[in-house]
Amino acid sequence: MNLVLAALALAAAPVQVDHPRTYLLSVGGIALKASESIEGFSIDTWGVDFAAVCRIPSGWRIKAGGGATPDGELSGAGSQGATWFRHGSPVELRAFVLVTLSGPVQRADIRDATGVEPATFGGHATISTEDRTRRARLTYRNVRLTPARHCPAH
Repeated sequence: MNLVLAALALAAAPVQVDHPRTYLLSVGGIALKASESIEGFSIDTWGVDFAAVCRIPSGWRIKAGGGATPDGELSGAGSQGATWFRHGSPVELRAFVLVTLSGPVQRADIRDATGVEPATFGGHATISTEDRTRRARLTYRNVRLTPARHCPAH
């Protein structure tokens, strides 16, 4: 009888989710040479809902959002050279956006007979060098997700 009660209690228990769905998002891991800085970035998203921009780095503009479809965008740009980041994983871009994912991170585009389902994250960073700019590719490897329910307190 105790075995039956235990089985019924287990069946009535809420189902545990394999992974949290809401995260604080960080951008980093961008390879820079000593004389380079990050001028801006743009990341196309798929299946990502933007709940909040928790903080905006000083001298930067941040854009985050999407439409009625699963695609969206997270982008940012420094206003001038003094505000550009000289480190590939700037502290200002750590845990700065609260997002909810509709599923696990898809690392690459999936192509089939019905079309293409894009990767969860893909884009580029604009890198300023001494005499020109270049683009560096950004993928899921440049996005860090930390489970969270809300923006951190300042």
